[in-house]
Amino acid sequence: MKKCILVITILLFFLPLIGTAQEIKLPVFSLRYDGGLGSEEIEPEEGEEEELEPSSQRHKVTLRIKEEWNDELTTNLYTAVSRKEYFYRSGSYTYFYLNPDIAWEITDRIKWYTGFRSKFIFYDEFDSEGNPKDYTSLLAKTYITFKPVDKLKIIPSYQGVFDLHQNQEKTQTTKEA
Repeated sequence: MKKCILVITILLFFLPLIGTAQEIKLPVFSLRYDGGLGSEEIEPEEGEEEELEPSSQRHKVTLRIKEEWNDELTTNLYTAVSRKEYFYRSGSYTYFYLNPDIAWEITDRIKWYTGFRSKFIFYDEFDSEGNPKDYTSLLAKTYITFKPVDKLKIIPSYQGVFDLHQNQEKTQTTKEA
């Protein structure tokens, strides 16, 4: 037991010496608000000019946290909450987005990127058959950038999207390579 305490004490003593060898980079936080107003064209009556009438409004708040662990490894966490409201028709919805990703420069000619996305969509109304329209969209993607010579990049990629509806008949999967 005493040997274990001695080893831990020695490691804790030398830890600051190891830590100072790495440049400490603080994470970057970005907070952003977007808002907008949608409009539709009103049919002009004879002799009148075309007019635009407000038809919807949109609000979106995003938070991005980017952390550079070192020159080769970067991680991001992107999250958003959005609301779109229609004034004169149905279809208003809210969504929440969570998107972590990682980029790793393995060598000066090979870079690997992978990311995931979870998007949760909530509609105010049901569809015409009385079923909920809410769904969750899950995305997984990855690609590798090969740079065999300068000015030439080869980028094989894979992406899969899984839409999981509360109404099971609408659930679907999409894959791209």
